[in-house]
Amino acid sequence: MSIVGERIKKYREIAGWNQHKLAKALKKSGKAVISNWENGRNDPSLAELRMMAELFDTTVAQLVGEVPMFEEPREQYIMIKKDDLIDLQRKALELEADRINTLKEQLEQVQKGEESGDEPAS
Repeated sequence: MSIVGERIKKYREIAGWNQHKLAKALKKSGKAVISNWENGRNDPSLAELRMMAELFDTTVAQLVGEVPMFEEPREQYIMIKKDDLIDLQRKALELEADRINTLKEQLEQVQKGEESGDEPAS
């Protein structure tokens, strides 16, 4: 099954539609057309994707897998600008580098203490 087919099936199921109902809404001859899309045997045209996006209140980009599909419940997702995400990742990496440096310093102190014959304090 292709990602487009998987998405069509998922959105159809979320809407509570069967293949016959979707075929009828798209003015197709029968549910075999929808089945072929969902099983990856054929792909819908751009016009058909646009119609489905409108029917399912989504976007063509979500139907073709270019953007993540939001599963229910949507309250578990947040939207964040790419630049803000990059800043957060950069800060997390800096904090991790600081933590690693602190651990290295602690390890060096312990190793110096062992070399001088001192027992490390517990």
